[in-house]
Amino acid sequence: MPQAATAATPSDVPSPSWRVNGKVSAVLVVGQTVYVGGRFTTATSPGGESVGRRNLAAFDVDTGALRRDFIADAGSTVQTLASDGAALYVGGHFGRIRGVTRSRLAKVSLTTGAVDPAFRADANGGVLGLDVRDGWLYVGGDFSTIGGVSRQRVSKVFASTGAVDGGFVGRADSKVTSVVKHPTQDVLYVAGNFTSAGGAPRTGVAAVSSWTGAAGPQTYQSSVRPVLDLALNDDGSMLFGALAAGSNSATAWDSATGMRRWRQTTMGDVQAIDHHGGQVYFGFHDGFQDDTRLKLLVADARTGVVDDAFRPTFDYFWGVWAIDATATGVVAGGEFTSVSGVPAQGFVRFTGGTAPPPVVQQTYVDGSGASWTYWDRGSLDPGWQGPTFDDAGWRVGAAEFGYGDGDEATVVGWGPSATSKYITTYVRTRFDVTTVPDSLVVSMVVDDGAVVYLNGVEAVRDNMPAGAVTGTTRAATFRDGQAERALRSFTLDPALLVPGTNTLAIEVHQASSSSSDVSLDADLVGTYTP
Repeated sequence: MPQAATAATPSDVPSPSWRVNGKVSAVLVVGQTVYVGGRFTTATSPGGESVGRRNLAAFDVDTGALRRDFIADAGSTVQTLASDGAALYVGGHFGRIRGVTRSRLAKVSLTTGAVDPAFRADANGGVLGLDVRDGWLYVGGDFSTIGGVSRQRVSKVFASTGAVDGGFVGRADSKVTSVVKHPTQDVLYVAGNFTSAGGAPRTGVAAVSSWTGAAGPQTYQSSVRPVLDLALNDDGSMLFGALAAGSNSATAWDSATGMRRWRQTTMGDVQAIDHHGGQVYFGFHDGFQDDTRLKLLVADARTGVVDDAFRPTFDYFWGVWAIDATATGVVAGGEFTSVSGVPAQGFVRFTGGTAPPPVVQQTYVDGSGASWTYWDRGSLDPGWQGPTFDDAGWRVGAAEFGYGDGDEATVVGWGPSATSKYITTYVRTRFDVTTVPDSLVVSMVVDDGAVVYLNGVEAVRDNMPAGAVTGTTRAATFRDGQAERALRSFTLDPALLVPGTNTLAIEVHQASSSSSDVSLDADLVGTYTP
């Protein structure tokens, strides 16, 4: 379906703000206030004034100034925050907050930080994820009891009192780091380090009934453990995950089917993710595409294409651990002291930016959702790329195509010899165009090289030599590690499209006939002014 242009991307130079003297694990914007939780003891102004604030503080969202009336010092680390607009829910590892005994979960005033005496839901292990909706608070963590009731790492309590819902028996076999309720459906998405959730085998991500806690039928393609954070788009049709454990990627799935739509791979764990206005912000450590200064990026929610206009730089390895993206801008928390050359310790505010022009975006080919035909039985003669070619004898599959990595939707063959494999694999798909777009982009995961054709005409090459290409032409270089998982985008000539049915054809080439793996995934997206 077409989609309107995304929200304005903020400036990647942050606004000056107060700072805190430690790691921030949670940020949440409510109205004109940003709440910051983590492990710190003071808040300090740009001018050097220090005020005691222990593990939880509030700041003006426009100026970054400390909200002095809000005091809710916690006895230990604050890991997660949630709000229904009437109160602030705080989870972590603390035993007291504002001098009141509360074990790892509390409800406090948004304006003063005073603890709500009517709410009590003590947990015997860390509370790591919260979401509140429709009078219910959903809780994830590393506990086995909450409110005196046995619950294995995920629970549902009344938002008013903390009383445990007896009908919801959520369970996971290892810690739960994030919980997100679907905006309209009776589904709760949970993420963590588990291999079982809701009574079924699930790796890192699960969709469970928000009434019973039982696992739904969907599994999430290429998920890993742990998944550190989750977010949904506005209508709940897309689920976004922050993947760690070597996968190191921001990943988008169809929430209903679990089919992966795109991924962006980073150099270290993706630790935080959030969605706003058709954009997905993701934070990570180490770096991105060999730039170790990058720890926070934004991608188009439908395509995964990274916006190169937003590339703030950070001075510490561990980078970003928390994100809240809203209409007023983006707040990020983590471990750093300077962002894009501006002093910013613990948390940072990005505001401003220019709204993009009004355009319509059309996904013509969704790699994992499209129906492809493929040929994995040796070299083909010229002509296979064209729209009139008869591919009725080809096999049918879904992207990602490949072998050797374990994350393929379609495993292709390599021929009769493991030491002398076919160099080239071929794929084709057809799609309809009503309005020829003003711009056209193909985004691909390719290991090692590829040539892309539209309606039989070569449109772009990725990591391929110049000159004529045959089925035995090797890719220009080897790709391994992050390079073989990276999503790369290429601009194509939209004049290659015609109104009506079109053909996208891609050949993926190995750099060696003894290569252990091959990968190919592709999306084709156009934009036009209505």
